[in-house]
Amino acid sequence: MIARVVGVLDRILLAILDAFTIAVAGLLLVLLNWAVFARFVLNSSVSWSEELPAHLLAALTFVGAAYLTRTNEHLGFDSVVRMLPRAAQKAVFALNLVLMGAFAAMLAYFGTIAAMSFGWRLMISVDLPVVLFRGALPLGGALICAICAVRLAGLLTGRLEPQDLMPETDH
Repeated sequence: MIARVVGVLDRILLAILDAFTIAVAGLLLVLLNWAVFARFVLNSSVSWSEELPAHLLAALTFVGAAYLTRTNEHLGFDSVVRMLPRAAQKAVFALNLVLMGAFAAMLAYFGTIAAMSFGWRLMISVDLPVVLFRGALPLGGALICAICAVRLAGLLTGRLEPQDLMPETDH
């Protein structure tokens, strides 16, 4: 029963991360192209051309890290791990998940402190709260931490095999 709920939540999370990543990357594409067009063709710079895309890129970076963690596409050395026996692979992945989860937990904790330090201050060029974008740091950390915890539990209980955590075998 719990495995089924986790599976449904995982599919929902992946769909949300997919949509977020595509939407923010598309928005960045449009905003940056409009800023360049306005500046060099219309000879009229937009006020948000640097600040808004920078904040969007930061949000995309941290939430995108969670997406890459979920899809097993983050930076790794899986070619070395593939040469190890199954028990050693399991140990390496377990240690990796513990370390990634610990780092992500610190990212979530200290990211929350950093994001909240902005209070409800607004961006200079547009009337949007800075915390809206800086909140991506603790959100990304919390998502990575949750993904690592679920995967570690799956690995230790035998529901996940080491090859399930390698890039080419993710479904």
